[in-house]
Amino acid sequence: MRRTKTDKSDFRGLHALVVEDDAGGMAIIGVMMRYLGITAFINTTGDGVLEMASAMPKIPDIIFLDINLPNTTGYDILKKLREQERFKKVTIVAVTAQDADTEIPKAKDAGFDAYIGKPISRMRFPKQLRRILKGEEVWETY
Repeated sequence: MRRTKTDKSDFRGLHALVVEDDAGGMAIIGVMMRYLGITAFINTTGDGVLEMASAMPKIPDIIFLDINLPNTTGYDILKKLREQERFKKVTIVAVTAQDADTEIPKAKDAGFDAYIGKPISRMRFPKQLRRILKGEEVWETY
């Protein structure tokens, strides 16, 4: 089977907020965002996410939230974001290495739009992102 290059034009002009405390996960997402032409803002603690999202040049098109953060949880941040009118329609993706059998139902119930399990695959991530942005269901463990 012949491989095709990722069509980066699907992602140009997008703005993302990544809330991730794991250096490896942050590096993969950051590199992929740059490669795809996405402007990414990164928060490594979970502190000040609302302020950071509000200060971005435009409302983020997508937010990636790690579930386990040093001072809070992705669930707490999701709740705060969804309480703000300007973030109600933003696509928010749970990203975690936690047990998928437990976390996927919990993430769905909490109101996440998608779920990507860690470790994030550099090969699959662009396809997962494309599907998420098209509104397709993505609840994948890796």
